[in-house]
Amino acid sequence: MSGTKRMFEMTERIKELEYSGHYEKEIVEIVGDEFNMENYLAEAIVEGYFDGKIAKNFSWDGDTSYGS
Repeated sequence: MSGTKRMFEMTERIKELEYSGHYEKEIVEIVGDEFNMENYLAEAIVEGYFDGKIAKNFSWDGDTSYGS
């Protein structure tokens, strides 16, 4: 799986968890478990998402990129 597609899937999952009322710390644990990654990496990705450093909507096929 490409890194871009994986990032897309992670951001979609973060968005789902956020909308369902989970706190940032819970989201870190869930994303880390579901995507089989170290806690520090899951924490960095979730923090980046909430800080607006990771685009929240983009095309993982590489044709089109959208802003955060």
